[in-house]
Amino acid sequence: MSVPLTASLYVPGTLDDADKVLADIRTGYFVEKTMDEGRNYCERKINLVKSNFDLLNEVPLSPSSSTFNGMKHITL
Repeated sequence: MSVPLTASLYVPGTLDDADKVLADIRTGYFVEKTMDEGRNYCERKINLVKSNFDLLNEVPLSPSSSTFNGMKHITL
């Protein structure tokens, strides 16, 4: 398992007490959860990322899309 030391630095780690985990809910905040709650939280986050990815893949690149300052913009 990786343990965050900073926003971009992780080190290897192990769990001494597998009954409770800390869930990183972003912006520097952590919440203590049971192992089942932590697993459920991670599964929900994974499903959210997958569904957002799937939605982005459904956006067609149409002739009405334009380029501005070298960046591609898509009209939805």
